[in-house]
Amino acid sequence: MSLEEKGITSQKLKVVFIVFLILSLVNVASLLMRSSKIRSLQAKVNLQALIISEKDKQLEADKVQYTSLAARLHKEVKKAGDLETELKKYRRSK
Repeated sequence: MSLEEKGITSQKLKVVFIVFLILSLVNVASLLMRSSKIRSLQAKVNLQALIISEKDKQLEADKVQYTSLAARLHKEVKKAGDLETELKKYRRSK
């Protein structure tokens, strides 16, 4: 190999190395962008999980309140039925 051939081969190797370097930098930039996107999505998922847990707590509180109100309503309806029965007895007595 002559000195010129070595120089050309060296230049070709440099070009190939630079192309690989550029490709790897592009790949790293792409990975960084994906990483930031993933972090953003994770933050959104965590926020949604927090919102869901708060809504679950509120739903449970509403369920307890509904049950309590239903029990009170049932008690009042039963009381009204007893009063109607007593009223019918009172009317019959007259």
